[in-house]
Amino acid sequence: MSASDHPILEYLSFRLDRLSELSKAAGSKYYEDEFGVTVRDLRVLRLVALEPGLTLSRLIELSLLEKTQVSKLVSALVRQGLLCRQIGELDARQINLFLSAEGERMVKRTYERGNTLEKALLATLTEAELKTFNRCIDKLTETLERRAQGAAGEPGRVGRKRAA
Repeated sequence: MSASDHPILEYLSFRLDRLSELSKAAGSKYYEDEFGVTVRDLRVLRLVALEPGLTLSRLIELSLLEKTQVSKLVSALVRQGLLCRQIGELDARQINLFLSAEGERMVKRTYERGNTLEKALLATLTEAELKTFNRCIDKLTETLERRAQGAAGEPGRVGRKRAA
């Protein structure tokens, strides 16, 4: 059977998933060896640094990770002393998340090293290729976000053409 009989390998979503998984695996190995944290741990820490006091539901929304996974990551990071939980001032049913002093130091150190790793990976592309790549990612993301918003506002409209 030819590749055209099995187009999954050519689908954009598959190719992006593969690139993402390879990138996360390489990053996780590096960050685990050097800092003792995974890429997913760092995603949580960096998002809390970006938005101190965010709630668990907001973290789930931003992280693009599953609820149970985020909950486990947060608990582990609290046990490691990198993250702090605080009962919400406005709503005692909510838990707000903050970095500990050690968590802040960890985020700073990992960003410094992460920038180096990112540059090394992207050095594979020429400057023109990188600009095109970023433009394409932005364009595809915007298209899918618009479609998702349209789907939320107008059920049944996504993917259907209007009659002329």
